[in-house]
Amino acid sequence: MHYKHWAAAGLSFLLLSGNVAMAQQEDQPMPLDTAVRTGKLANGFTYYIRRNEEPAKRVLFYLVNKVGSVLEDEDQLGLAHFMEHMNFNGTRHFKKNELIDYLQKAGVRFGADLNAYTGFDETVYQLPIPTDNPAMVSKGLEIMRDWAQEALLETDDINKERGVILEEKRLREGVSARVQEKTMPLMFNHSRYAARLPIGTDSILKNFPVDALRRFYRDWYRPDLQALIVVGDVNVDKVEQQLKKQFADLKNPANARPRPAYTIGLTGKNQFMAVTDPEITTTTLELVIKYPETKMITTADYKVAVRKALFNQLLSRRVGELSQQPNPPFLGVKAGIGNMTGGLEQFAYSVAAKPGRLQEAFAGTWLLLEQIKRFGFTQAELDQAKQSYTTGMESARREISKTPSQSYVAEYQQHFLQGAASPGFEWEYRFVKQYLPTITLADIKAVADKYIRPEANRDIFLTAPEKAPSALPDSATVDGWIKQLASASIQPYQENTADSVLLKEIPAGGKVVSRTELKALKMEQVTLSNGVKVWFKPTTYSNDQVRFSSFAPGGINKYSNEDFPTASNTIGIIGGSGLATFSPVQLSKMLNGKSVSVGAYIGGRSQGINGACNREDLETALQLIYLRYTAPRKDTVLFDNALERSAEAIRNKYDDPDNVFRDTVSNVLSGYHYRATPVTLRRLDSIHLDKAYDIYKDRFADASQANFIFVGNFRTDSILPLLERYLGALPALNRKEEAVILHTEVPKGRLIKKVEKGKGNKATVLLVYHGDCAYSTEENLQLQALTEILEYRLLASLREKAGEVYTPSAQGSMTREPDQRFAINVSFGCAPDHVEHLVGLVEQDIAALQQKGASNDELTKFKAGYRKQVELQVRNNEFWLQYIAGKLENKETLKPLPDVEKLLSKVTGKSLKDAAKKYLSGTNCIRFVALPDKSVTMSGK
Repeated sequence: MHYKHWAAAGLSFLLLSGNVAMAQQEDQPMPLDTAVRTGKLANGFTYYIRRNEEPAKRVLFYLVNKVGSVLEDEDQLGLAHFMEHMNFNGTRHFKKNELIDYLQKAGVRFGADLNAYTGFDETVYQLPIPTDNPAMVSKGLEIMRDWAQEALLETDDINKERGVILEEKRLREGVSARVQEKTMPLMFNHSRYAARLPIGTDSILKNFPVDALRRFYRDWYRPDLQALIVVGDVNVDKVEQQLKKQFADLKNPANARPRPAYTIGLTGKNQFMAVTDPEITTTTLELVIKYPETKMITTADYKVAVRKALFNQLLSRRVGELSQQPNPPFLGVKAGIGNMTGGLEQFAYSVAAKPGRLQEAFAGTWLLLEQIKRFGFTQAELDQAKQSYTTGMESARREISKTPSQSYVAEYQQHFLQGAASPGFEWEYRFVKQYLPTITLADIKAVADKYIRPEANRDIFLTAPEKAPSALPDSATVDGWIKQLASASIQPYQENTADSVLLKEIPAGGKVVSRTELKALKMEQVTLSNGVKVWFKPTTYSNDQVRFSSFAPGGINKYSNEDFPTASNTIGIIGGSGLATFSPVQLSKMLNGKSVSVGAYIGGRSQGINGACNREDLETALQLIYLRYTAPRKDTVLFDNALERSAEAIRNKYDDPDNVFRDTVSNVLSGYHYRATPVTLRRLDSIHLDKAYDIYKDRFADASQANFIFVGNFRTDSILPLLERYLGALPALNRKEEAVILHTEVPKGRLIKKVEKGKGNKATVLLVYHGDCAYSTEENLQLQALTEILEYRLLASLREKAGEVYTPSAQGSMTREPDQRFAINVSFGCAPDHVEHLVGLVEQDIAALQQKGASNDELTKFKAGYRKQVELQVRNNEFWLQYIAGKLENKETLKPLPDVEKLLSKVTGKSLKDAAKKYLSGTNCIRFVALPDKSVTMSGK
């Protein structure tokens, strides 16, 4: 379970979750999609039910409450989120933790599947249920009914949960929380939202009387503020009938408190704040301009949203071009329109400056916004943005029957909470087809004129390291910068044009020389005349997707330690520099309107290609593959900029205690192997552009040993001619390379490594049990079962009983290459002075597994979850791509997936008792502990 923070504006492409109405001449409300069954009971309880078979045999239940932390009284700070926790700690039909226990036995995983969150204005509970057993759907409704108004709220359970929530709060301690604590009052204009962070305050969480929580529950958990969303593979009529029967008797309080519609009021003023902290690693200036939000209710509202989406897309492309200028004074820049909270939206801009260059960084990036305000965008840019928008719509339409249930849930949740329209995709598609062509440059410039107005309702936040190289500017200084730039001389944007043809000459190609059918896997394999092997796995998991990858022996390990810094960065240097004569910007424009992505990689022991496309753009994808092999590009400016950004990141890296801890773990677990240790400035200086270019060309000079795998919705015979033309034309030197195997040594024995750094009063513990093993599919499953069952026990002992940990984790892995090894990582966060006690509890749980093995209940939970996970995984193109590539690269026989029930039959109480003795013996165990600086006062919960 978690709570949501307020979110800053992003730059992602806005499709509005499929919500658009048909084009109308006049402004009209958008109707609700007829595919969803909706209604409201006499008590005010709302419901949405939709049949959707993606994924099959699954249904999502969401209980949405218009109840969040903003409704808390002064003595209830944090209790909206506390109440969310308590719904998992005992309800009418599920006492104590019986709910989690019951659902785990049905294959529903706690955290990954079963979850909830609390925000400022809402609390939402999510529950995915398998529908192959009809009784489970009824049980899902019963659980939702209990969550709506049947929490037991026992005094002992409330008091036990205090520690868990305080530990959840502790996990958020750190530089981000300290900065947010200072900036949030300004961001939220000192409104109620600024004093209602969902996690609450220590004093109230520790000391609130239990009746304060019960009062919150009585006041706000009521049917007129609740909705149930049911989307999945269900019978809508039956669900509606049962829902009406079970939820009709929910009661509103006799004298219900009015639910206030809190908002963040605009002050018309400008605000400024500078914050320094020893753990901040870069100097950043963030400028936020706040506006009343635009509701998504009418056709006019949707038109506004489309224009804003296009504006964000156009702005994002311009911002992306900034980083390709020589020696930019900034490390990164973001800008765009986005939602806020409390009835507001925002235009947000931020720039991270290189040391001592803040004014220059601001000027160089803010001028771009001034340029857009004065001149707008070009027609070519707008046409490209429209084409990209249309492509996204067309792709979504082709996949409409594969739309996951989660997408519909998100729409209906916003319909209930915000009144946002949800008219259905087909209506949206028709609207966009009619409206998009009518949008003009003047329309988009009007968006810029409205939102880039820093004269009022503007906040500026400066965050910087305490050791910043120069004094930070004050409010008057930044105001002066803005005014100066507003009157600066600016030239209109110059279009960076590119050729319209990706490949000027189509290669002659090759031919198929052999073809083999793998009937058991419904696959085929062909060998081309240049030696390239191609493996085909047609599927129907997606309507219009083709995924592909390749590998060939070679990789980074072939190069000496002297060349390793360059070799390990070759893909970042050359792969990110464009192709042939096209810069990254030009290449992006060339590919505008196409659904295609192709990238190269160089791993330790192999190199190859990864990518995806739709069927229509397969030829473009193959042309890109051909260019990845034959026409790499180097760019001195991009190379120099990347090195400078990396150097800046390294210089201040260890001001962040999390980086110190991560690198300590990495160093120790690799045995301080040169190739696994973190990059240093000295190593950075040894990276050379020409050497990277030569290494790239060397790695892709010979495709004769390459294996390409294609998975997706295609017919092999229909795409084979294209593969002959492009893959058959890849260079073949027949070098017969072999992978170079490099070994690392993990320290043996029992070790303790402590890192003492940081101001946050928290500890992080990582226990690594490791050693050699005999790899097999069966043994790997035993390890998975052991770690999952260990996690069940840690949740019970560290969280539920001790109340000293929020989310303990146990994760296991087993490798075949380059060495057969295993590792089990146990991790948790806690109070610094609880470390030894909690490590002792972990050891007790391990000892119990070694002595008695797993219980039947634990085995039932693991096996149920594993079955459901596998069932979903195998209906995915990416799974099959990785499965086939993994088998081939490890030189294993390609055969059907192992029988799940046969595998699971070997997982028994005794087998896990033996596994615990083998893998959790503690003979080789490294304890990593991150603690605050000794100067920080340590205390428990």
